[in-house]
Amino acid sequence: MALNVAFRFFVIALTALSLSPCFASQWQTWHKTSDLEISFLTHESGINYIEVNARFHGVTVNALLNVLDDTDNAPKWLSRSRSVEAIARPTSAQAIVYTYFDSPWPVRDRDMLTHSCLSQLSEMQYRLDIVSTQRYHVPKSNALRISPVKGFWLLTQTPTELKVKHQIYANPNGSLPHWLINSTALKSIRSSFKALKTVLQNPKYHGLESYFVAGDCDDFS
Repeated sequence: MALNVAFRFFVIALTALSLSPCFASQWQTWHKTSDLEISFLTHESGINYIEVNARFHGVTVNALLNVLDDTDNAPKWLSRSRSVEAIARPTSAQAIVYTYFDSPWPVRDRDMLTHSCLSQLSEMQYRLDIVSTQRYHVPKSNALRISPVKGFWLLTQTPTELKVKHQIYANPNGSLPHWLINSTALKSIRSSFKALKTVLQNPKYHGLESYFVAGDCDDFS
């Protein structure tokens, strides 16, 4: 699964929190089209929360989960990612994913280790929570670790389309200025979701049950 993305992604790289209604007015829209809206909210660290609201016509929850699970092909849609690998699956609802991101010279490459869990909120709604973790061994690299990461994908199925809300906060660490981090993250997540829309048109992701089976994520962290 690429998730972490997404944001296994920088995004996606891409950390996200479910925010209380009192913060809603502080979200600022950065990009908006008929099927994709990207907003940001400043965090006390100076690095933005990012929220994406997207609509995918003719797409199901299973199709999206199948894309996220296809880590070999994650670099086709996850911006700046060189490789994505599911290194463990503690349960059928969970995955541990290692993602490596390329950075332009002289910026140091980044990597990310995330733990995700899928839960079912209602008959037509699922939520995939994502947090950074240090509990699993990953290949040695000179990359700088993205941490903390915290986010979610909220998937709502309708008769004609899949509605996706994705929130993410990811701290790339290092000495890069916040304005550059925030600008790059917004552009990367926009690129990722545009590419994701294209990838979701591939028939191989449709008509198949996902490896993920929703489970209990109450104690997930």
